[in-house]
Order: sequence, then structure tokens, then C-alpha cells
Amino acid sequence: VMDSIRINNLKIAARHGVYDFEKSKDGVFELDLELYCNLNKSGNSDKLSDTIDYQEVISLATEEFTEKRYSLVEAVADAVCQRLLKEFDIQKVIIRVRKPHAPIKANFKNVEVELSRSK
Repeated sequence: VMDSIRINNLKIAARHGVYDFEKSKDGVFELDLELYCNLNKSGNSDKLSDTIDYQEVISLATEEFTEKRYSLVEAVADAVCQRLLKEFDIQKVIIRVRKPHAPIKANFKNVEVELSRSK
């Protein structure tokens, strides 16, 4: 059985998109992160040092998400996954990235991509 840590609806301002106007001003993206790992040790010890620090996850995900401008949400989502897999003792990460302001002429709530990456 794999345990997981979830961070839901993390809002990050960034400039990702295909069109120049998307790259010229911040749009707010919404991220969900699921980190699959063993939480047995921290569950027994009750020590932060035995688990994954949520603040550190958020900081690294935000840094990776805003470090450069991507045309595709899929590309920036993959970059975040790879960074989290590299930096933390996790076996798998699932990321969902929502773009509520996608430039599509339609009545919709958001566009969302979901990626799943494993070590």
C-alpha cells in the first residue's frame, strides 16, 4: 500500500502559453500535487524530519513552474514532476495543472492536464 501527500489547488502566477499576450502578463494557474511515498516512519515518529516538508514541496514546485516560460502546460507540468522526483524520496507524482484563463472562445471553467510520473 502506497501512502500519499496531496497539495490541492496551489495557485501560481506564471506566463505560460502559446500566444505572445499570454507570455506578456501573469496568469494564475492552479496545481494539484499527489506525492506517493512511504509515510510509515513519520506516522510513528511524529517528526517532520521523517516526512516530506510540504513547504519545501510548494517552494520547489513554484520555483520550477515559474523558472522559465513554456508554450504548453504539459511541458511545465512534466518539468515540475521531474524536479519533485529528483529532490524528494517519492516513488510517484501526479500533477494536475488547471488554466482557467485559457484563450478559448467557449463558456468553460478551465482546461486541465494531468500527468503521472514514476521513478
